[in-house]
Amino acid sequence: MNPLELASRYVVPSVMRRLVEILVEEHGLSRVEVARRTGLSPAAVTRYLKGERGSALDVRSIGELDGMIRELAREVASGSASAPRLQAKVAGVAAHAMAKGYFCGFHAELDPRFGPATCSACREVFRPSTSA
Repeated sequence: MNPLELASRYVVPSVMRRLVEILVEEHGLSRVEVARRTGLSPAAVTRYLKGERGSALDVRSIGELDGMIRELAREVASGSASAPRLQAKVAGVAAHAMAKGYFCGFHAELDPRFGPATCSACREVFRPSTSA
């Protein structure tokens, strides 16, 4: 599985799940309001909350990522993040996680060719650009 597949299949949904959890549990938004503010369907919000989507990775256990997601949740809760901006920021959190190698072990479980000791594919693909 290449790094882009890993990010889109597992990392982005896990980030979204955590975001939805925070919006409902800590900011007190209803499922319908979360759907409206994030551009998700109400059914997708429910699936995230039930763990039917985005449960492969526990991003809350990585303090740096959880902090980034909490900041994003504050923006969504305050109404200052449009759905397109939100999606760009979610992708940014996922790319950051990939660049830091947070999910190398998980990647190796899916495809042993991508073991953390011998692979830097995700860190190379998702490293920050130095050009402006």
